[in-house]
Amino acid sequence: MNTQRLKVPNDLSEIRLLDYQKFVKIAEKDQETDFLHKKMIEIFCHIELSDVDKYAYNSIRKVVQVLTDMFDQKPKLKTTLKIHDQDYGFIPKLDDMSFGEYADLDLLIADWQTMDQAMAVLYRPITNKFKNKYIIEDYNSDKTAYMGNITMDYVFGSLFFLTNLNQELSKHILHYSAKMSNKLTRAQKDHFLSNMDSGHPFTQLQKVTY
Repeated sequence: MNTQRLKVPNDLSEIRLLDYQKFVKIAEKDQETDFLHKKMIEIFCHIELSDVDKYAYNSIRKVVQVLTDMFDQKPKLKTTLKIHDQDYGFIPKLDDMSFGEYADLDLLIADWQTMDQAMAVLYRPITNKFKNKYIIEDYNSDKTAYMGNITMDYVFGSLFFLTNLNQELSKHILHYSAKMSNKLTRAQKDHFLSNMDSGHPFTQLQKVTY
């Protein structure tokens, strides 16, 4: 039995997106529970898979619980970060997103395996900064930084922010539609409902499982 102390992360700021992507890829295959727990410890505690079996059963259970509780955290949006001495900023005003930004983000954010690319849309190099305000690079899908090293507090924070924003915008749309309902013809109502069904900005976020 291994008595060496495991270094167990207990905050999302200690987990990189690229490691989370590795685990999700395995979990999506509906693997057996004990195997998933072993992979969870291997990936997030950075030890060899074969070494997991050497630890006491109760110790492993406690580690799995710590990791599971950690992924239940709901961090707030963090608008700036630094990676390799480069400052990055979250899109300052989502209303001003270009068509390219929106189209790529809506596609990339629906799959954990492309989440690093989605983060590269949301967080871009800061070109100018004054106090709490900043300007980021214009979006160029052919020139984006690799965001696999971004930590999960930033990822979850931005996803929860966008999800809540989506819900809030949806409420406004539904409220507006109720007020307008009596003024619309049947054809107009059908067209409106069709547009609602096709999705609101960032509807794909509803499919993301944490």
